[in-house]
Amino acid sequence: MMTISEGATMVGGEMVMGGTADAYGHRKLGGIGQVTGEALKQITGEGIIYQQLGYLMRSGSPDSLDLMVAINYAVMAADLVIGREFGRMVALRNGNYVNVPIGVVRQGVKRVDVGALYDVDRYRPKIRHVDGKPMFLY
Repeated sequence: MMTISEGATMVGGEMVMGGTADAYGHRKLGGIGQVTGEALKQITGEGIIYQQLGYLMRSGSPDSLDLMVAINYAVMAADLVIGREFGRMVALRNGNYVNVPIGVVRQGVKRVDVGALYDVDRYRPKIRHVDGKPMFLY
């Protein structure tokens, strides 16, 4: 799974614009996710599912935990790129943030131990550590 800002561009490319121009000639950003998905499909030969999250995400503002999780994933993913560790992805395993080979997504059926990883009464994950470091949340 990947999240792409609509303002992102392909290397050497331009921003993807969608829709019709407004009275001032401006168009909205939109479509880089689909373009990236199609490029990945051509490179990997794997199928993709493209979902524009704009409407799904409008169910409410993110709280501090939502933001912390997103930031942790982003920082860890950036660290992988900076360290030139390609073919890996960030994940939660046993309540800890880790990076794993991307091939694990094709290794059989995945099961989530809801009782061990989620506080169902508070509708929150039980997050203990980030890349082995305390997260100060539990």
